[in-house]
Amino acid sequence: MGCLVGLGRVLIVVINIIFLILGLVFLAAGMICLVGESILKPFYQSVLDSLESQLESNNYGTVDFSSFSLSSLIGGLGYFFVGLGLFLIIITIIGCCGACCKVKYMLVAYAIIVIAILAGEIIFVGILYGSPDTIKSEIKAPLKTTIQSDYVGFNGTNIVSLGWNFVHREFKCCGVDTYNDFTGGAKWNTNYGTGLKAPITCCETIPDATTPTCATTPVNIYTKGCFDEVYNMLLGNVGLVAGSIAGCGVFQLVLIIFALIIFCDARQSSKVNPNMWYVYFLMKHSIPHVWLKPW
Repeated sequence: MGCLVGLGRVLIVVINIIFLILGLVFLAAGMICLVGESILKPFYQSVLDSLESQLESNNYGTVDFSSFSLSSLIGGLGYFFVGLGLFLIIITIIGCCGACCKVKYMLVAYAIIVIAILAGEIIFVGILYGSPDTIKSEIKAPLKTTIQSDYVGFNGTNIVSLGWNFVHREFKCCGVDTYNDFTGGAKWNTNYGTGLKAPITCCETIPDATTPTCATTPVNIYTKGCFDEVYNMLLGNVGLVAGSIAGCGVFQLVLIIFALIIFCDARQSSKVNPNMWYVYFLMKHSIPHVWLKPW
């Protein structure tokens, strides 16, 4: 039992150090998403410069993308990463302290948290690959709503317009599902040629302002929806994602088992043999009191 407890303590500490590093990485990534615009800008500035020059050279007038900020666009993701990083850091500290010092309430709290995470992962994987439309529909609906209410067009300077124009060119896609997501947009300026039916930035090649046929017909535009394009890039590899989550699940199961073993050992060690109270009672009443005093 002693060897098993020792192995469990070492294993919990080592695995939690790995998760601590992972938590710090998520925390750093979240902070970069929120306030690291100067770090992110070199990675996407070429896309904006190319789009700006193409629009201006095709007689769409002066287009200014200087106000575009990727940090503002992905700010929500930044908060998610920061929260995830802090969460991982907290539970790793609880796990390490509980294992090293055999703190029973920490071990119990750690086991409960890991069990809850494991259950959440199982539910998430089940929904993600068993009923993906449940997740997709919840994300797509607000995206389409913002398009209808805030998208202005290729020359829009608000974050929704700049964001979608950037995504169209970077991922070679159009809208959430199709270009029809923009139809009837409250602020969308369609007064080009015979009337735009698709955003100019959805055209495979930016057309001349006098004959934007690709966007008015529409033809020769990106037909892939941006949501599916990004979704497949992040979660489309079923084997990789499921395998990664399954691997984490195995580690978590091992952590739970060893945390409970250490807890049981700590609980056993903290028990006082009831016979010792009887021995103490006899000594106190049978041995002269002076003998029990320190010299």
